Amino acid sequence: MDYQQRFAEASAYHQASLRRVAETPPPAGQKFAPGERVKIAEDLGRHMSHFPAGKMATVRYTYAHAYGTTDERSLTQYCLDIDGTGEISWYDECQLSVPN
Repeated sequence: MDYQQRFAEASAYHQASLRRVAETPPPAGQKFAPGERVKIAEDLGRHMSHFPAGKMATVRYTYAHAYGTTDERSLTQYCLDIDGTGEISWYDECQLSVPN
């Protein structure tokens, strides 16, 4: 499979996931709802030190919501629209909080 074919397949899969988010409710057990404002922790740990930290963001979806998975981990992985940065995936639920 060449690069262009793989890119086209990945793009189609991603577009299908965005349709799933738009057309279905979030899965039960998801802590933060799409559109909810959250604060990203100041310290994300060494493995995520390259991710934006300490910023405000809007929840877009969880991995479970977008890709239809049912495992516990997928419910706690969030795609965020980070203020002044843009959309970034995947933040752990424990790294997010409701702002004061």
